[in-house]
Amino acid sequence: MIPEKFTYPFCYEPHFLSRLAAEGVISYIKEHPSWLPVLQEGKMFGVLVAEKDGEIGYLAAYSGQMSILDGDPFFVPPVFDYLQPDGYFKREEAEISTINERIKAQDGDAEAMKQERKQRSQALQRWLFSNFVMLNAKGESRNLLDIFEDTPMGFPPSGAGECCAPKLLQYAYQNGYRPVCMAEFWWGDSPKTEIRHHLQFYPSCRGRCLPILSFMMQGLDVEDNPQESITHDKIKIVYEDDYIVVIDKPSGMLSVPGRVERPSALSKLKELYGENILLAHRLDMDTSGLLVAAKDADTYRNLQQQFLDRTVKKRYRAIVQPKDISSFHIGDKGTIDLPLSPDYIERPCQRVDFEHGKRAITEWRVDSINGNEVTLLLFPHTGRTHQLRVHCASPHGLNAPIKGDPLYGKRADRLHLYAEYLEFTHPVSGKRMRFHSGSNNTASLIVQ
Repeated sequence: MIPEKFTYPFCYEPHFLSRLAAEGVISYIKEHPSWLPVLQEGKMFGVLVAEKDGEIGYLAAYSGQMSILDGDPFFVPPVFDYLQPDGYFKREEAEISTINERIKAQDGDAEAMKQERKQRSQALQRWLFSNFVMLNAKGESRNLLDIFEDTPMGFPPSGAGECCAPKLLQYAYQNGYRPVCMAEFWWGDSPKTEIRHHLQFYPSCRGRCLPILSFMMQGLDVEDNPQESITHDKIKIVYEDDYIVVIDKPSGMLSVPGRVERPSALSKLKELYGENILLAHRLDMDTSGLLVAAKDADTYRNLQQQFLDRTVKKRYRAIVQPKDISSFHIGDKGTIDLPLSPDYIERPCQRVDFEHGKRAITEWRVDSINGNEVTLLLFPHTGRTHQLRVHCASPHGLNAPIKGDPLYGKRADRLHLYAEYLEFTHPVSGKRMRFHSGSNNTASLIVQ
């Protein structure tokens, strides 16, 4: 059955027609064994199921440009081919390289040459992006400079317009095809910093593609963002007194209000306790478990200081799906120390970044093993965004994505990551408080 609406590319479950098209691309790649050693290094592919004159077919694309694939008629061409050997881009690139060599050889006025290099590089970038003229379903066109002008970035990032989705839509519009559905999948090894799994489907990148596709999909009837339709009306109160409230947040609920207008843990608390209540920390939207809130500003500052001083103890329970189950045994334990930084192209993802990342430390212990799944106890010593999810999924970490992780693993009913234990000092009584909440909806409190 043909879908009623076109795929929302930034959060989707591939339609079966997209899956069939992807299988066709996979088969085609396997027919060319000489490609495999190069593709094993990693490449994103995309498919667009389209209709024309009552017939359904599909288009295929790959991200960027690659010499072994460029020119193969099975794949759609680039939106703008700027790598012609005798073209303006290559000639100007060679001139800039010559300036670099002269600077290194101290052949002339270095400052003047650096200024010339900067001006020529900026001019070449503007020329490049002005020639990426994108179409939409209404028949309108805009170049990348215009598309990114009103974004927070103000200027297209490197590689803009070269991802699969813009290539596919551009070719479809140019040739009179009606887009039906779309999907992108990864082939090969994971990059060193990002987390990608062979033959797994991924959403379009937001940094490069959100502004472009927002324009290109104008005129298409596009599915709603499924995340905007998720609603959770209830939070469970685990404990409260005159100063603090401890709650159990469900998976899929934001901790604090975001760009999408829907209930959050904080907004629900404000409905119950008034505007003065504040969350002392946060959990990812997909992570469930314990959160503590303060009913007044002094209590909030005290709790915040405890988190900053790292005297708060937390424990998470996670079900992970290792690449190699044989490397895990009950009772195994260790520490992951991997620095993280935001991935500004693949927002909201985080990446392992040994050069600029902030230090992130997680202790882990194997609690149980069931078939091909392992239950871990995780003890974060730092609180970086997506820390546990990246430390579990990364090949530099455990190489075991958390079950149901839509960003770093595979989708399931939910993200199986639960903040089950929270320990801190009560800001007023000074007593040490320990909360444990189980997945069976039971909670316990120990006060010392």
